[in-house]
Amino acid sequence: MLKKKRVLPTYPDGVLGIYKAKERMTDFGARRNVEKISDMDPVCTICYSTQTIREQDYEYAERADFNLSLKVRTPRLDLVTSGHLALIGSKLYAISHLDTTDMEMYLYLEEVRDIDIA
Repeated sequence: MLKKKRVLPTYPDGVLGIYKAKERMTDFGARRNVEKISDMDPVCTICYSTQTIREQDYEYAERADFNLSLKVRTPRLDLVTSGHLALIGSKLYAISHLDTTDMEMYLYLEEVRDIDIA
């Protein structure tokens, strides 16, 4: 008997860039905010699928003290951490939390600002 074919996941909603903020300091030693794409170092680029945000996701975000703006599903990449930034178009998001499965990860994103991508 033939094995049933495994359905591969799709990520039709677009491509997002994962970045790490550069260590830029002000004159008095405070960390500078990211204002343009040159203020970040690229980590990777991956396709994503937008997910619906459940009530328990909002409750978790409230307990963890962040504002959940967007939840996306991507292929699993172990080099992505919750300290990185995600860029979709010109919108910059902080990766506030991520859940992983064997093949995928779910990124919980908090909107930071629009940045200059030129």
